[in-house]
Amino acid sequence: MSLFRRARAGLLAFAIALGGVTAVAVTAGPVANADATCSANVSVYGTLADGRLTYTSIDPDNGNILHIVTSGTALSFTPRAMATLNSNTVLITSTAGKLYRIDVQTFNTSLTYTESLLQSGWTHNLLTYDGHGHIYGTTSGGQLLQYLMSAQDGKPGELQIGQRVEIGSGGFYLKTLAAAADDRLIATASDGQLISYAVNASGGYTRAQLDDAGWQSFTDLVSPGGGLYYGKNPDGAMYWYSDGDPADGRGGDIAYHLDDPVASRGWTQTLLSADPTTCVVKPAANPLRGKIVAAATGEVGKGEDSCHIYNSACHNGQPDWCAMFATWTWATAGVAGVPRDEFVARGLGKWGVQHNLFKYRSNSTHGSPKPGDWVIYGAPDDHVGGHVDVVTAVHPDGTLTVIGGNVSNHVTRRVIDPDTARSGANNDQPISGYVSPPGA
Repeated sequence: MSLFRRARAGLLAFAIALGGVTAVAVTAGPVANADATCSANVSVYGTLADGRLTYTSIDPDNGNILHIVTSGTALSFTPRAMATLNSNTVLITSTAGKLYRIDVQTFNTSLTYTESLLQSGWTHNLLTYDGHGHIYGTTSGGQLLQYLMSAQDGKPGELQIGQRVEIGSGGFYLKTLAAAADDRLIATASDGQLISYAVNASGGYTRAQLDDAGWQSFTDLVSPGGGLYYGKNPDGAMYWYSDGDPADGRGGDIAYHLDDPVASRGWTQTLLSADPTTCVVKPAANPLRGKIVAAATGEVGKGEDSCHIYNSACHNGQPDWCAMFATWTWATAGVAGVPRDEFVARGLGKWGVQHNLFKYRSNSTHGSPKPGDWVIYGAPDDHVGGHVDVVTAVHPDGTLTVIGGNVSNHVTRRVIDPDTARSGANNDQPISGYVSPPGA
């Protein structure tokens, strides 16, 4: 399933076309907003297939494109990997193994720059800069290497990049790589994993799997810091994501703005890189959703003989207990006013409608599910025969990871496609919508 298919037909689109780069930005439903504090707009540099340099400015608050400009001349070499040092300085390696510093002179109405050859022997597949003095690169042999960039003005000379350190060897066969913060990297793998690496002062690292599927379509991943991630797929669409805490080693707090992309198509650059020091993370305003996900995740695998944990009215799987489990996760997380005496899954949907918390899949945003939401199968009414799950992750391809009670007589985790998922007594009830936890 492509990301582009998730940007549905009928959305209002407008095109920005400059110098051969056309990005079609999409406005759909309510505009998403990021939980990051940024000192400036996000600066994204790129290269086109003909070797020209591009600059794009993005509003970090809502992901909207503000400005695109393309250079009139091409680089004197064939680019292979790119790392942005600051808003007007970029490092680019060539296919011949040369490292160049690109000094951008203007990027308002035109993009002009100068090239400086710094070093040889740079054969990295991927390159990124963490904004705090360290350059990271991967090799075809699966190594992750770290270099010190010591230029105080952010424009290193030949002798100001060095002190090579091997962080890891053999296991870094990554598809994309970006720096999310000081010595903290985010990457994707060809099997769809989203991975975080925290590098320590002694050259070791801690690996965390933020998501186990759905990220394989991206050809580029960049970050301006602050938990903001921008991913480009082969269709030329760019989507943006905001991580509530990029240092916590988990992905349950990543917001997926699938209904509000940066652009639905037109990103034709072969390389992309962002200024990594633009944004910092805002303190989490409300941890409820993360607590719901943690509560549900901790119960995976428990059987119907444990259903009394979720409500004292349940004994060895009787009565049906999916609604009991769903309300238990909210109550355990500290959600106020949870309808603990509602044992009918579709009745939870009706409760959501009555409290203005129900999000119909039939609207323009298809419900915009978020971690911690209830998934309601069947119409939101008092009828039996439906089912309810808890969303624990929303993936870039539009699929969801959900955890539900009374699924094959257990608390079960599954990945579903909301378009085709069916559940309930006869496994024939589609998803009607989602219920958001009050106060989240």
